[in-house]
Amino acid sequence: MGSSLIGSFQTRVNTYNPFGVAGDFASANPRATALTPETGALVAGPNGVTIGKFAWVESDGRTVTNYGQAGIVPRGFVHRDQQGLLTQYLQSAGMLIPPGFPVTLMTQGDFLAVNAGSGATTINEAIYASYSDGSVIPGSAGLPTVPSSVTATLGSTNTAALGSTSTGTAVAGNPYQITLSSLTGLVSIGDTISGVGVPTGTTVTAFISGTSGAAGVYQLSQANTASAATITTYGNVVKVSASTGLVSVGDTISGGGFPVGATITSVVSGGGVGAAGVYTMSAPGTAYVASATGVTTFGTVLNVTAITGTLVIGQPITATGGIAAGTSIEGFISGTLGGVGLYTLNIPGTAYTASGTIVITAGGILTNFTAQSVCNVGELVQISTWGA
Repeated sequence: MGSSLIGSFQTRVNTYNPFGVAGDFASANPRATALTPETGALVAGPNGVTIGKFAWVESDGRTVTNYGQAGIVPRGFVHRDQQGLLTQYLQSAGMLIPPGFPVTLMTQGDFLAVNAGSGATTINEAIYASYSDGSVIPGSAGLPTVPSSVTATLGSTNTAALGSTSTGTAVAGNPYQITLSSLTGLVSIGDTISGVGVPTGTTVTAFISGTSGAAGVYQLSQANTASAATITTYGNVVKVSASTGLVSVGDTISGGGFPVGATITSVVSGGGVGAAGVYTMSAPGTAYVASATGVTTFGTVLNVTAITGTLVIGQPITATGGIAAGTSIEGFISGTLGGVGLYTLNIPGTAYTASGTIVITAGGILTNFTAQSVCNVGELVQISTWGA
C-alpha cells in the first residue's frame, strides 16, 4: 500500500502531481528480482522491512532486514509493489512490511528513492547503502556518521552456588521429614537431596518449619534414616552472591559443576546490574556446588555504560570476545534510547564479554546502482543499474 492516502481525509492540495513515491519504478526498462530460497519466500525480519530502501538477507537465507554487516552488499532494493501493510489504528500511510511477511527484492532496474545523503546528487554518481538502515546514499561523502566507541558488557561474571550442604537428621516419628542444621547455601523445593541414610533419587517436596531455604525441617519424597549425616541438596536454582555485569532471563550460564547448555529461565529474587540474586535454570545440576567464582552468563542483552555518539537500532557491531559475527542492535530495553542503557542483540553472544570498547560498523557499502537525476537532500532521486 506504500504511501497511498486512500481511505484517509485529504489534508493538502498539490499544485503539480507528485513525482512519485520512494520504491516506485522510475521507468519501464527491464528489471530483475533476487532469487528466493527453495523452502519458500523471503520474509521480513523481526523489525519489519522498509520499502524504498536497500535490504540484506541474513545467514538463514530467508530473513530480510534493512541493516547489514560490514563488507556485505545488500541483496537488493525494496520495490513499492503493494508489499507494505497498514496495521496501526487510523493509519493513513505506511512503508513498512511487517515481520514475517513476504518480501520481494529487486537486483536490477530503475527506481525512485529518497536522497539520504549530505548534498545534491549528480548524474552517474555512485549509490551507497547505509549499513544502519539501508538508506540510499549518493556518494561516499554522505555516508552516515556513527558512534566512535561504545563501552558495554555482555552478560556477567559471578560468585555463585548451586544447592546446599548441611547436617541432617530424620525427624523422630516421621521419617519422611528431615531436620537440616548448620546449613550453607540454599535449599529449594524440587532439589535432589543426598547423604548417608537418604535413598538415591529422593527430592525435597515441601518446607515445614524454620527458615525457608535455610536451616529447618523439610518434607522428602522418600523415608530417610539420616542421623547427624552430611547432607547435600542440588537442583535448578542458583544463588548469586556477587555479580559483575547483568544476569538476564535467557542467558546461558556456564561454570564448573553447572549443567552444560543451561539457561536462566526466571528471576526468583534480587537481580539487576551488578546485583546478587536467585535464579532458576532450564536444567538441574548433578551435584552441590559450593560458592564458586568465574560463573558466567551471556545472551542477547547488551549493557551500554558509556558511548561517544548515538546508537541506532539495526547498527552492526563487532567486538573481541563473545560477540558473534553478523551481530547488530535489534532493540531497546531501558535507559536512554541511543545512549547509555540496555539493548538486545539479534544474535546471542557466545561468551561473557567484560566491559570494553565495542566497534560500531560505520558508513555503508557501494551498490551496483547510480544516480540518474539531480535532486536535493530529502527529495526523490532516480537510481538505476542500467545507467543513462
